[in-house]
Parts: sequence; C-alpha cells; structure tokens
Amino acid sequence: MKNLLITTISLSFISLVSLYSLECKAQQNPVSDPENKDKWIINETLSDEFNGTELDKSKWWILGENGDYRKKWKGRAPAQFVAHNVAVKEGNLILTSQWEPEFEFLKGEKNNGVFYGGTKEKADNSKPITQACIMSESFFKYGYMEIRSKAANAPVTSSFWTTGYHSEIDMTENFGKLSAENPYNKPEKLEYKYRTNLISWDPQKAKGHKHYKVEDVLDVRIADDYHVYGFEWDKDYIKIYFDGKLLRTSTREELEKNDQWRHQFPQELWINSEVFEWYGLPNKEDLEQPANYLIDYVRIWQKEITPPNFNALGFEGPFYFQGRSMNWWAPNKDHWRMTDDKAASGDLSLCFNYEGDFSGKNFNIYAPFGSLDLPEGSNEIEFKVWIDKDTDIKKIDFILTNPKTNISFDLSNVKKGKWVKVSQKFTRNKDSVQDLKNGDRVQIQLKGNTITSKKALLYIDDIEFKHNKGLAN
Repeated sequence: MKNLLITTISLSFISLVSLYSLECKAQQNPVSDPENKDKWIINETLSDEFNGTELDKSKWWILGENGDYRKKWKGRAPAQFVAHNVAVKEGNLILTSQWEPEFEFLKGEKNNGVFYGGTKEKADNSKPITQACIMSESFFKYGYMEIRSKAANAPVTSSFWTTGYHSEIDMTENFGKLSAENPYNKPEKLEYKYRTNLISWDPQKAKGHKHYKVEDVLDVRIADDYHVYGFEWDKDYIKIYFDGKLLRTSTREELEKNDQWRHQFPQELWINSEVFEWYGLPNKEDLEQPANYLIDYVRIWQKEITPPNFNALGFEGPFYFQGRSMNWWAPNKDHWRMTDDKAASGDLSLCFNYEGDFSGKNFNIYAPFGSLDLPEGSNEIEFKVWIDKDTDIKKIDFILTNPKTNISFDLSNVKKGKWVKVSQKFTRNKDSVQDLKNGDRVQIQLKGNTITSKKALLYIDDIEFKHNKGLAN
C-alpha cells in the first residue's frame, strides 16, 4: 500500500510537471499563431523573458554604459541615453525617462541642432531629460517579432525597432501622452495610436522620397496596460499585429513600387524611449515621477534560424566578433554599397558604381576594427569580381590594417561580364591585433588614377583567407 501511494504521488507529480511543460511550450508560440501553424522556431539568441535581476549582456548592450555608445545614437536631444535608467526586476525590463537637473550631460554636443540637456541655443540644463536604450548584440534576417509591453505614461515614446544596412523598421513607436507645453500640435487620439514605419537611409534614394508610415487607432489607451505588439518581416511582405489580431499587410511588391523596400538586409534590435519635440517635450511636472517603459518579454521567431555569424566577407550580413556585431562601413561619397542586384553566391554582394571625374580620388570601404584574426606567416586571399564591359580598371587594393599589409590585385586582364576568382599570396610578420579601436580589419580601396573609363561598375563577393584563426565571418 505504501509503495502504491508513493507511485501514485510520483505519477501525479510527473503529470503536473508534464502539464506545466506543455503549458510553457504553448505559451512560447506567437500570440498571433497560438497553434504554430506556420512552424515558427524561437530564436533563443535574441529572445528574452527578462526574469532575472540584471540585463543579459550576452544578448544586449546598454547605450551609454561606461560612456560607450559604440558610435551609435546618444538619444534624441535634449534627452540623453544613460545606463542608470536601465533595470531588470520583477519580470520586466524597465527603461526609465526622468528629469535629472544634477546629471552632467554631454558637453557642447548636439543632436539635430539641439544641445543635450538644453535647447538649440544653449547647453544650459533647462531640459535635463535622461532616457534609456538597449540594443541586441546580434543581427537576424526575417522572422516574427513580438514584444509584450506597457508604454510609459508620459510625453515620450515606447519603441521596439530595428536597424540594418541603410534601413530601419519601427515595429512600434508609440507616444504615451501629450505634453501640456505643446499648444500647436495635438493629434487626435495620439495616446491610442499604434505607429509603424519602414525607413530608408539609402543615400541614393530619390529626392522627395516618402517613408512607409502607418498608424492604427486602437480602442485602448496604450499606456494604461500591457499589450502584445507583433510584426512579421518576410522577404515578400510585412504584417502588423496587435494582441494577436492582424491589423494590416503590405507586400514587398507594393512597397517597391514606392521605393519603400530596403529591408532585405539583416537587422539588429533596439528597445528605447525618446522625446518627440513636435508632440511637445516633457517638462518637470510631466516627469515629476520617473516614467517607466515596461517590457515583459521580447520574442523573435523564425522559420529558419539565422545565427549571429553571417558571412560578412561574402557581404551577407555584419561581422560577429568579440561578442558583438558590426557592419561594413563606407563614406556616402565613396559609392560602395551592399546590394542584391548580383551575387556570386548567397543573396548579396558589394557593388561599386560611379560615373564622373575619378582623378585624385580614392574610394574606400572598411570592415570594423578588430574583426580580422589572421595568424602570422604565409597566407593567401581570394575573392570573386564581376566587372562591367564598359569599365576599365587596372587594379584594386586590399589593405589589412594591423599589422599593415597592402595586397594589390591586377584587374587589367580580368574577363568582363562574368564572375572571376582572383587570388594573391602574402606574408605577415605577426598575428592580427585584436583591438576594438585600432585592431586588424580589411579595407578595400579603388584609386581613381587606376580607372580609365568614364564610369565604373563592378561587384565583389566571397572574400576568403586560406589561414583564418577566428574571423566570425
């Protein structure tokens, strides 16, 4: 009888555990697809339940922590992002906006013509607003993004968004309430609006370009309670959800007709609050009590998981190294761009396209500092190049920066109109320097005096090193 009782209790306990496991598993499906008919797989690298007591630094970084913004945004002035406004407790990520007259704002620094903590005219601490922002350490490509959150009840935004190459997706950018200080712009139902944007940062976009911006007026005030905001980003469409209900769908074809699709590139996550001067800046009374943007969870699902280490040397996404992700970078004037026009493999490649005066000019694109990890000694680099039939170019340089190594490729005899693999051997007298400020990286350079045609169009793809210790490419 005793053994039977123990067995019964044990079986009951196992049943309860099983039921709890099934319930938890069910809860992990998207609110928009509770039965997971689309066979979503949760991306554990990017998803977070915020159930601990501190932010998981393997997933996220805090803008402004230890004064480091990684050359990203420092906040929409006069507000500034600061680390002490980020907390994790009681099952929430908490991003605080507050009035801090004693805070030492960035000295003499402006954003959009406004001093941090001040006005357009003075850095006088007349608007001492501090806010908070976190970003993911990794990127992803396509999926369903879901956040359960309660917007801050103040004249600030509560936002969940992404950025990628020349692109931005604002899945939700909601405004808590109107400021008493704004007498001229009081949109009706602002506190009930669910706002979504697709933004193009392409320097070559047409003049007068209009971003995709939509607003849905809800039957609830967003700062009064928690709600689930969902956004599906597919290669062929986007879908916007609220509390599991589909609000709208836009196809890529529709968006491309208005030149509003720049979103074929991997994206990184942002969660933050901002001030919007055009709706009225918060005053001291608005922030008499700190305003908290509360995030219960962020969950990212994909139909096929994209790991953080994209093939950056094949231009498929950012470099992932030393626990962080960073993209290639080029000055806008240098006419390099990632594109899906033509690729030797994968979806993307690097394109150079310019027509004009080449004399006295150098055209550069750079990988991030510290992203290269090559061993000392003999090595070999190869890549694929496609040169347009009307382009006459003599050479291209690959410069490895620390230790400095210049590798020149003769392109004068490369066949045009097709992908051609070229390679070059080289030797280095020490290992790559691993430093985030001046470490080893790849720089690609075209010198104007090596281009003899009136225009130049070429593509580069699939850079590889024969000996590569640890490049997260």
